[in-house]
Amino acid sequence: MLYHLFAPLERVVPGFRLFQYVTFRAAFAAILAFLVATIVGPGIVRSLAARKIAGTVLVGQQHVDEERRRKAAVPTMGGVILLVGVGLSGFLFARLDNPYTWAVLVSFLAFGALGAGDDWKKLTQPKSKGLSERAKLVGQLGISTVVIGLLYAAGNVEDGTPWLRGMSLKASPYPTTWVKEHRVEPGEDFGSMAGKYLGDATRAREVAALNGFVGRDGTLVAPVPGTLVRLPARWPDPADHHRADLQVPFVKSFCLDLGLFLIPFAILVIVGASNAVNLTDGLDGLAIGCTATVAATLTVVAYLVGRVDFSRDLHLFYVPEAAELAVVGAALFGGALGFLWFNGYPATVFMGDTGSLAIGGILGVFAVAIRHELTLLIAGGLFVAEALSVIWQRSWFKWTRRVARRRGDPDATGRRWFRCAPVHHHFQQGGLHENKVTVRFWIVSVICALAALAVLKVR
Repeated sequence: MLYHLFAPLERVVPGFRLFQYVTFRAAFAAILAFLVATIVGPGIVRSLAARKIAGTVLVGQQHVDEERRRKAAVPTMGGVILLVGVGLSGFLFARLDNPYTWAVLVSFLAFGALGAGDDWKKLTQPKSKGLSERAKLVGQLGISTVVIGLLYAAGNVEDGTPWLRGMSLKASPYPTTWVKEHRVEPGEDFGSMAGKYLGDATRAREVAALNGFVGRDGTLVAPVPGTLVRLPARWPDPADHHRADLQVPFVKSFCLDLGLFLIPFAILVIVGASNAVNLTDGLDGLAIGCTATVAATLTVVAYLVGRVDFSRDLHLFYVPEAAELAVVGAALFGGALGFLWFNGYPATVFMGDTGSLAIGGILGVFAVAIRHELTLLIAGGLFVAEALSVIWQRSWFKWTRRVARRRGDPDATGRRWFRCAPVHHHFQQGGLHENKVTVRFWIVSVICALAALAVLKVR
């Protein structure tokens, strides 16, 4: 919003020119989100405490349940702090003429509203467990389908691609073999060489400058036949925005257009991310600390793929709107630090499903919008591990119980692979203090984030 207000006034007030720069707005979006969270946070915490919006969910393990009972009076639904801080900062500093800005921010608020409904029912109605798993899943699927359906349709209109199309391999936007050196043949000039090897004759001056064939007056000096010249890499086509293409780490030799399959794939990413963050939210500061590292990673990636030069050099798909999403990612990073101010051990407020579903939802939509779902998988490796630990624990328990019944055991029951799932409770049950588990998981999350950024270069 501030961009639209101040950018036209740059001729009157030169300082307003700064609002044209994504980096400037991203930095201040992070700062504002942090300040809003820390300023409105105490009031929200007091309001939740006064309304007795507090409670706990027991997991059936004595040591863990004792810890949770001691925190039963800590207010929940603190995710409202995130919704206010990130939402306000995002709408103020991001460009509102960008449809991807609306998609990410509206989905963030929608997932937050779903989580708030679950928390409110669970914490205000006696003996209520909140929304059923089926109702919550239906809500997540509904939000994801609407958002991704709209983004897929907008991409089809922009690129002129048919709606109903299957997966297909496209020509790679990057050369599999770079032409680094070329001996000039008779009749060739820099324009013909640029057109032949780079697919763009207008890059003649770039090729000439690279080889020192630009005169003092700026004119191009014709190369002598037989001269050995160097050629840069081919640029990707800026007109192809890869709206449904899958960015695969370590690979540049093919480009997979998911077509209509993008919709179920993206829904899986968004719903999976939302539930993974929800499962991770079990210790003071754990989920929000990991959110900060993942948000910072996606912010960097968004800025890189939103620029033609950086995306070209790193062999990443160019997504013009992605740079603007870096502002939203920075707001999420700042808001996460602001909420950690209150949620760090010992926590004075819990985010509840209001915050965890919203965080997972925005991370999933963000990754899909910038075409880096697999980068999210790496950066959010800790979230993935938490979700997989629950899936494996349930599967292992059901399978061993089935085997025991087939053997005819009189007291047939299943066995557990972990002491308790999600996996952070496994270590807590092993005797580690809650704060030590949290800090060590933060360290793992930072390593995952660094690995995700390193993968961008290994291509």
